[in-house]
Amino acid sequence: MTPQTSAVVVSMAWAGRLGADRTARRTVARVAGMLLAVPGGVLAMIGAMNSSAAALVGWSLVGAGAGVLVAVGAPRLRRGRQVGVSGPDVPTGVAATAAFIAAYLVITGLLAAFGGGLTAAVLILLAIAGLRAGHRDRPGLRDRPAAGPNAHDVLALATLPASSVPVAEMATEDLCVAWRRSYFLLFIATDDPAHQLVVQRRQDFLDEIERRDRPGFLRWLDSGAKAGGDPAPYLTTRG
Repeated sequence: MTPQTSAVVVSMAWAGRLGADRTARRTVARVAGMLLAVPGGVLAMIGAMNSSAAALVGWSLVGAGAGVLVAVGAPRLRRGRQVGVSGPDVPTGVAATAAFIAAYLVITGLLAAFGGGLTAAVLILLAIAGLRAGHRDRPGLRDRPAAGPNAHDVLALATLPASSVPVAEMATEDLCVAWRRSYFLLFIATDDPAHQLVVQRRQDFLDEIERRDRPGFLRWLDSGAKAGGDPAPYLTTRG
């Protein structure tokens, strides 16, 4: 196994803990968003009442223009797409327009209710929080969201005993199934020693799959393999 492949394998073996941490952060963010929705709505109403009709129309048109730019530019900037392959991303453009208009109304409401000093302080804090969140959630292999396992795998865990069968004696199909199901064990491991045992077992599964069918294993990695994904479709050895 090359150092590059080894790094990928280790990152997938540990991905469960990272995925759980990221899920927790997203849950906190959703709760915070719901808590901020009410004061944000009140400020938007205040902003609408303190804006002239001409200002509302003007800023709405500016927001619409920004939405068009975002709709056209988003597919070009999104990783994994080629320039000119897809058309405008209309949902993203509409969301950008709505966000622009909402931001205008909230800022106008802040200015009307609290003045410029507090408004500037709030905007600076929001900008800092946004930058920190963006840096923390930068996409990378170690924290990619897992994909692939299905509900059947979750139910199977209830009756799946702790396997002591050497990986060398397992059929390739069984290795792939065990790899997918072991992903869920990462989330329910109760302590670090238990988590480490699962990680080691997952490492053994991947090492054995690569030993049996390295070309297929590399095809799976090149396709963007996920921590809970299924390598079986990429393998030529199924025995």
